[in-house]
Amino acid sequence: MSDHGFAFLDGDAKKEIRRALLKAVALPGYIVPFASREMPVARGWGTGGLQITLSIILEQDVLKVIDQGCDGSVNAINIRNFITSVTKVMTTSKTSRASIIQTRHRIPEHELRENQVLVFQVPYPEVLTTVEPDTAQQKQMHADGDYSKLWVLLYEDTSQYGDSRISNRYPVQVNNHFVMDPSPIPKYDIPRMDNCPALQLFGAGREKRMYAIPPYTTVKPLKFDDREFKIEVFPGVCCERCGARDVFFDEVRLGSDRRYFCSDTEFCDKNMEKNDAA
Repeated sequence: MSDHGFAFLDGDAKKEIRRALLKAVALPGYIVPFASREMPVARGWGTGGLQITLSIILEQDVLKVIDQGCDGSVNAINIRNFITSVTKVMTTSKTSRASIIQTRHRIPEHELRENQVLVFQVPYPEVLTTVEPDTAQQKQMHADGDYSKLWVLLYEDTSQYGDSRISNRYPVQVNNHFVMDPSPIPKYDIPRMDNCPALQLFGAGREKRMYAIPPYTTVKPLKFDDREFKIEVFPGVCCERCGARDVFFDEVRLGSDRRYFCSDTEFCDKNMEKNDAA
């Protein structure tokens, strides 16, 4: 295939995105602007992550696409089908086999390894938006390392409710420097960003921004020294399908009845195979 024909984007677009990615990797957690292209999916449905994937993917890569842990959701299927239609790369539902994993709102339960790339679809890249709407002031605050307004937000929540009310997009500090938005992943996934052996790339197409976390980089949630960072727990709950415990669950309500299933469909399928073999 010609450089223009492979992976939809033309050569110049790929080079521009790769240069921006190199800057993002060199400055962990720093938001880098890029010239976001028009894509054949609506903005807000993963165009940023899609452009990153199309810029780095090679013919020998193996692709996995998930949406909130699910390989079979409409968003995941459509993005997977589009990428394969313009690259012909192999796809998989197994995290261990994938070289590139494009994700929306989850990190796979299966432990990631070196030489894997985790590409996040990001709706809102700027962590300071909730406390400072002015973009010029946001840049200045990042430059100064001034995150006092975020600390005040956390303090107000803690003093009133005993803990932060932020359920996703919990602010994290990368490499003891920049504070960034980890994308709308649940708190459950935050600890697995820390010292992760895989390269983590974040793309926001609508906002025309990207950032990155290199492998084996320190990622810590903002928290007070005398407060433990609490992830989601589901006491006494097990997956209705595979019986798993101590994982992140999706809750399904059927009238007054609540049922819980593993958010990560690959993890759930593996458990089912183990149960059948036993």
